[in-house]
Amino acid sequence: MSKLHELYANSAVEHFGLALRIAIGKRDHGGCEDYASLVELDYVEKEEQFVIVLKKFLRRFDACARRWEREHPGRSSFKPSEKDLDEVVKLAQEYGVRVVCAAIMSHALVYSEKGEKG
Repeated sequence: MSKLHELYANSAVEHFGLALRIAIGKRDHGGCEDYASLVELDYVEKEEQFVIVLKKFLRRFDACARRWEREHPGRSSFKPSEKDLDEVVKLAQEYGVRVVCAAIMSHALVYSEKGEKG
């Protein structure tokens, strides 16, 4: 199996991709319309920048998730775990920042179910 397949299939990459998909989704459908995070991930080149962009993304995403939880009492929103964060940073060191960002964005921009739209 190729190394790129292993990276793309990594659960941490999948979880951050799902979080980004939720973040860039339309507010009508539970999203945040956070296109800034998508653009920032697209332009990251160095590990230090990657960590800063992830921090900003997680801060925005947390605010979005809290808003969603207020609008849907008794339900909790999806959030990547600390383990996912550590794993994604480790993967960026191993595979390179650009490749990891591309994998996260690929997960975010692909429809997981027929007819799903953001």
